[in-house]
Amino acid sequence: MSPEREKEYAELHAYLDFYSTNIYGIDPADPVHPTNVGKRIVEEYGKSKALEGLKQAVNDTVEELSDQRLEIIQKLDAALRAEGIVTFSEIRRRYSSSYKRILKCGRIKSETEFYLIAGVLADFGSVASDGERQTLEKLMAQYEHSNK
Repeated sequence: MSPEREKEYAELHAYLDFYSTNIYGIDPADPVHPTNVGKRIVEEYGKSKALEGLKQAVNDTVEELSDQRLEIIQKLDAALRAEGIVTFSEIRRRYSSSYKRILKCGRIKSETEFYLIAGVLADFGSVASDGERQTLEKLMAQYEHSNK
């Protein structure tokens, strides 16, 4: 795998390990813990295939938390950041189809989408460019103005 895909694998692996242990409460020694399942996939099918599975599992976490309030997302981001792990908000920015749809459409349509954008903006560890942040701030302001 390329260095970029190796880095992506390591980031997603660390994120899913943390999430599975701390959110789902799965014992890291349990054979069904995603870390252990991932190791078996790497052994049987290779790291590229395991990366695809990681992306799917990570996307599941994005969907699970899509309706959570900003405060909960900020707490999760802070806990991940404290461990040196990529934040949930950054994961969501990278992989969420909803996020991509909002950017493409140029409009926030619901409170759920509003919280998604607010979470990305609140995550200063995000690699969102200045231009992307400006766009998101504009979308939030438009949403807030139209929902007064």
